[in-house]
Amino acid sequence: MENNNETSGFSVEVTDEKDCRKVIDIEVKPEIFDSAKEHVLKEITKEVSIPGFRKGKVPVDIVRRKFADEIHTETIKKVLPMAYGHAIQTKEIHPFGEPVFRDINDEKDKPLTFKVDVEVAPVVELKKYKGLAGKMDKTKVTAEEVEKVLENLREREVRYESVEREATSSDMVVISYAPVGEDGQVDEEKRIQDYPVQLGAGQLFPEFELAIVGKNAGDEGDVAIDYPEDYKPERLAGIKVKYSFTLKEVKEKKLPEIDDEFVNKLDESLGGVKGLKADIKKRLLEEKERDATRKLEEETMDKVIEKNPFEVPLSMVLRFKNELESEDEKRRQAAGVGPEEDEEKKKEIDEFFNKIARRNIKRFFLVDHIARAEEIKITDEDMDKEIERLAEEGNRPLDEVKKVIGKGSDNYNNLKGRLREKSVFEALLKKKD
Repeated sequence: MENNNETSGFSVEVTDEKDCRKVIDIEVKPEIFDSAKEHVLKEITKEVSIPGFRKGKVPVDIVRRKFADEIHTETIKKVLPMAYGHAIQTKEIHPFGEPVFRDINDEKDKPLTFKVDVEVAPVVELKKYKGLAGKMDKTKVTAEEVEKVLENLREREVRYESVEREATSSDMVVISYAPVGEDGQVDEEKRIQDYPVQLGAGQLFPEFELAIVGKNAGDEGDVAIDYPEDYKPERLAGIKVKYSFTLKEVKEKKLPEIDDEFVNKLDESLGGVKGLKADIKKRLLEEKERDATRKLEEETMDKVIEKNPFEVPLSMVLRFKNELESEDEKRRQAAGVGPEEDEEKKKEIDEFFNKIARRNIKRFFLVDHIARAEEIKITDEDMDKEIERLAEEGNRPLDEVKKVIGKGSDNYNNLKGRLREKSVFEALLKKKD
């Protein structure tokens, strides 16, 4: 705790707390408060009007008595920020966010006292950050991985041909269907015609798919579906609906052969199947090397964080956690999974998000401090080269890319930040000379 008995009319004590917080205890001497009160009285006197007096001509003593509570309240509003400003200036405190005033004690005939909670930027003292990098994972591409990419290319060029046979679980089918009312009559007004379905892809309830498999084009059938309680749209939630359907067409999947003709349709410059495989292997290797580099970078940063401990502002942690929770909720909704209900699991998730938030905030500050220590600066020339590279890599006109990444724009500043970070990690991974 820092103590400071001021001769200027204020007494200030500062206590350091966890998570980059400081508590400032401030005492305002009576003479300072009384002086501010007189100033407020004069300001109010200029504005008030009561019967028998013109605006601004009410005697001061009458204003003092009649508006005593208002004068006292306005004086506190005036003195608190004045005293706080004095405190942070004399104590050289640089607030990171908005101050929180609390525990205001304004008893009569006693000095005004109050506390202010403030957050400050982390104090980062770089002790060791060089020579911490380990070895990068070895990378290689297997024949199986190349074949998997080739299979994906085949799937992209898949065709479906009509066949005269029973439908199987891997076919594409075309159906028409309509709900059956409680009276057993098919509601033709609600019939869906020529609806394509890829069996096995989860487009229909499993019961519906089972009812289709084994039927030929032209066959009819019916199936009852029990909709879950949380089904959307809600009008179907928790009810049982019977459907009548007709299988109109069965289509079999036809995958193309990987031959020179197939490859030339994709890209003649590859020079056939052999060239395609070489290109796939090259791209997979580049991707694995990028992944290995990112892994090494983050492992090295974890070591830097361990060697240079410091606290981070709680408000930043909470904001980051909120973002993580929001992203998690979106993923759950996309996967059709509801919120976590188990209290123990919720606690584990919260602790995990807290750990990730603190780690990434420390990463942010350390990248900035290392960039300063290494005197890393991204020039306009560096930016021009990177924009040209992006245009060439994306096979896009340079002028078009420059419009998207205009100087001073958010895209420009974000790209500049990425280049700065890239240079920081190059410095971290650099082996000793």
